[in-house]
This record gives sequence, C-alpha cells and structure tokens, in this order.
Amino acid sequence: MTVRLPIVVDEHVTLVLADDSVAEAYRDLVLDDLDHLRPWEDLARPGVTIDDVRAYLTPGLTGWADGTTVPTAVVLDGAVVGALAARCTPASAKAEVGYWLASSAGGRGVMTRAVRALVAELFADGVHRVEIRTAADNQPSRAVAERVGFTLEGTLREAYPIDGVRHDLCVYARLASDPVSRSGG
Repeated sequence: MTVRLPIVVDEHVTLVLADDSVAEAYRDLVLDDLDHLRPWEDLARPGVTIDDVRAYLTPGLTGWADGTTVPTAVVLDGAVVGALAARCTPASAKAEVGYWLASSAGGRGVMTRAVRALVAELFADGVHRVEIRTAADNQPSRAVAERVGFTLEGTLREAYPIDGVRHDLCVYARLASDPVSRSGG
C-alpha cells in the first residue's frame, strides 16, 4: 500500500498515523465513553491501560510497516476523537475498514467524511473491493457504511463476539467500479 498519511479530510478532520502518540488519547476516550463504545469495541473495557492501548495499536503499526494496514486516528479540530483503519490484502486488491468514534464527536458526519476520504485513497491506490463489517444492531456504524455508498451484501449470524455477547455481523462492500452514490459516497 502506498496510502500516505496524514490525510486531510477537510478543514476540521484529519487522519493521522495511529501510533504511540495517540495512546493516551485513546485510553482517555475509551474510559470516558465506556457505555457508548463497550458493546462494539474490544478495547472498551473498564481499567484499560496505556499498555493495553499500545497492544491494540501494535498490529496496525506492524501492518503499516509491511504495507498491509492503514491505521489512523481521527482528529477533529486538533483533538483525537476516534479510530479508522483499513486492513489490506494486496494480492486480491481487497481491504476491510473498521472504525469507532467517541460519542462527543457523533452526529456531525465526522466518521462519514473520514471513511469516504480513506476509501477514496484506497481506490486510488489500486484496491478493487472495500468491505465494512459491523454488528447488525450497531445502527450508527451501519449508517456510515450506507452514507458512503456501501451495499449490504449479507448478514453472518452470531459471528461477532464482543464482551461475551454474540452479535450478527452485517457485511457491506463497495467496489472501485461502483458509481458514486447521490449521498456523496
């Protein structure tokens, strides 16, 4: 992958490398927003430490070094407010995008704009197919996928265990050849 960071999404939102420099911000976001994030994000648990966050960041940084991951922190007006990453399979020109956002930044289109920008970079870099997999009952995450022009391709029953609960998993996809959606996808 040759996606370059940072990605300036707009005058308010930037995607930066999710490295050790964001570890403290991630920990604080998670601890401050447990009720919002815990049903969907493994990192969101009481007592999460900087070392836990570093362990969470390590696979993304390893993948960044070998060109198979684009791990970013979502920065809104200078403050880290979430995570957005793409795991890439260069041999098949496929990527899977995942994200989480602090509730304080929700409802303003931040993640929609960020995902749209990252997906555009992935397509420009030669990726043919991008997937988003999200819990069926995670309506905000599903809404992002739909606003960015992804198509719901199916639901995998009880395929997503988080915090001891098995959720159905919706699989959304978008192809580089798909027309841009009217909603700006």
